[in-house]
Amino acid sequence: MFLGKDGKWIHGNNYRIAESPLAFYFVLNYNEHRLSAKMIDNAKIIHGEGRFMEHKIIDYVVKHPDFSTEEFFVTLQKDNPDIGRSTVYKYLKEMCDKNIITRAGRGRYLSSAKKQYNYPISETAKEIAVLINEKFPHINYQIWETYQMNEFINHQLAHNTIIVDVENMLDDTVFNYLFAKYPHVLYRPSSDEYYKYRGDETIVVKRLISEAPATLNEYHLASLEKILVDLFGKGITGSIIPRSEYTAIFEDGFSHYNINTAMLFRYARRRGNAEQIRDFIQEKTGIVLEQTKIINGEKI
Repeated sequence: MFLGKDGKWIHGNNYRIAESPLAFYFVLNYNEHRLSAKMIDNAKIIHGEGRFMEHKIIDYVVKHPDFSTEEFFVTLQKDNPDIGRSTVYKYLKEMCDKNIITRAGRGRYLSSAKKQYNYPISETAKEIAVLINEKFPHINYQIWETYQMNEFINHQLAHNTIIVDVENMLDDTVFNYLFAKYPHVLYRPSSDEYYKYRGDETIVVKRLISEAPATLNEYHLASLEKILVDLFGKGITGSIIPRSEYTAIFEDGFSHYNINTAMLFRYARRRGNAEQIRDFIQEKTGIVLEQTKIINGEKI
């Protein structure tokens, strides 16, 4: 296996493994392949230091799927003492643009082997989003459904609840608008009110907490970071799903999707449950997070 002059990875009798050298490790099982000394020499000779740096960086990402800017900089400096921080920032940005890595918070990056979270919301949720967009085009709101958690939990939810979080001062206006159109719409219900008046598909209108992570699409779908934090809320979102399912939700969520921990804990601090979530992750899950990421979302 070697790097050809046309920038394509070759194996055996001119069999092309990957059209792009940057995609090489993501075509193969990246846990089983590393840059050999011969491949490194070939890369330097054929492509020069600039192209060689790209491959060296990819090899670093393969070995370190979760890393910080500082860790990355220190490693590159060992073999390239003259490299500056501006060059490192440039390479990181290029890798993000090429979807080789994704940002996971301030100064932290993840390999893009994990997916960005998305969910095909129900037709009712889509309809609600369209109605709100048309009636209140400038309003700030977010939507998520309890059915989304069926992806992670063992005991599937039989009833769906659509949570509509609306910015302060307009939440009651949106509630009245939806109440006139749907049979089961509740406004900031208590647990008792929710279980007394819910239907097979219930809409709950709540007040949107400021600093909530940005939505994912035109339907204002809430991010997974927001949902994970809301599960520990004091209101109805903290009681709909059994707490016994939380370990599976967090472990599967972190395992399959890119989770921006800085964003998650920034929002959790705003909600006042960052310490509770930190303790839960440490004591009830196998998720390993750096203390600096958990507490402040940045190194201190």
